[in-house]
Amino acid sequence: MISVIEVYNTVRDLCNKDQKGFVTPKVFNSFAEVAQQSVFNEMFKELSMAKQLRSRGLDPSGADSSYRGVKDDLSNFTEQVLYDETDSPLLYISANVFKRPLDLYKIISLRYDVDGTEGTASWADVELVYNTEKIPQILNSNLSAPTAAFPVALISRDIEVFPSDEAFDGSLVITYYRNPASLTLSGVLDTSQGPKIITSGNPDSDGFFVLNPSSSRHFELPERFKAEVISEIAKMIGVRLRDAELSAYGNQETTAN
Repeated sequence: MISVIEVYNTVRDLCNKDQKGFVTPKVFNSFAEVAQQSVFNEMFKELSMAKQLRSRGLDPSGADSSYRGVKDDLSNFTEQVLYDETDSPLLYISANVFKRPLDLYKIISLRYDVDGTEGTASWADVELVYNTEKIPQILNSNLSAPTAAFPVALISRDIEVFPSDEAFDGSLVITYYRNPASLTLSGVLDTSQGPKIITSGNPDSDGFFVLNPSSSRHFELPERFKAEVISEIAKMIGVRLRDAELSAYGNQETTAN
C-alpha cells in the first residue's frame, strides 16, 4: 500500500516550490486514479521485458529476479471466477456466452471442465481469440474447429465460447488480473473507488486542508512504486500548470527508478 497522504504532501510541496501553485485535494484526486493505472500498465511492460530477457538468456539473474518480483506484486491483483448462472448471475448471458468481469484488466487463462461430472474435474485450457474476423475461419476448419474437448473463446465485448451447442455454464473458470482499486488505512480492499484524499472541514487561512487518513482511500500498488506514482501525478499536474520544471521532475524520478 502507498499512503495517499504522503503522495499528496510530496506533490503539494513540489508544486509549492518557488511559489509555482497550490494543488488542492480535489485537483490531486482527479489525477490519482489515472496515475495508479498508468503505473500498473508499466508493471506489465516490465514483466514482458523481463520475460523476453529470460527467454533469450540475457542477464539471467537480473531478469529472473525482476520477473519474479513483478509476478509477486501482480499476484495481489489475481482473481478467479466460476461462470455459473446461480453463483455469478450478473456475468451470465447464456450457456456459452458470458460477460467480462467489470474489473477485468487482462485474462490469464480460461479453463473448462471437460468431464463435467460432479466431484471430478478434467480441466482443459480454452484457446483465446481476440480477432472476430478469425472466428468463421476457425469454425469452418477441418483441423481447428472447436470441440467440447478443445473449445475456443472469442474475447470481445463479451466472452463467447465455441462450439455454441455446448453448455459451458458451471464448468468454465476465468482467471484474470483485475484493475487496481484502493485500500483503507487498515488495508481493507475497496473496489468501489480509486485512491482519493478526504478532508475534514474547511481549509485554514493559508489554504491548507486537514487531511483525514482514516477516511481517505490509499493506493493499492506496493510501496516500492511510490516514486513512480508521484512522478506520474507530477507530470500530469505539470502539464496542467504549464510548469516545465515540475514535469521534468517526474521524468527524472521515472528515469532514476
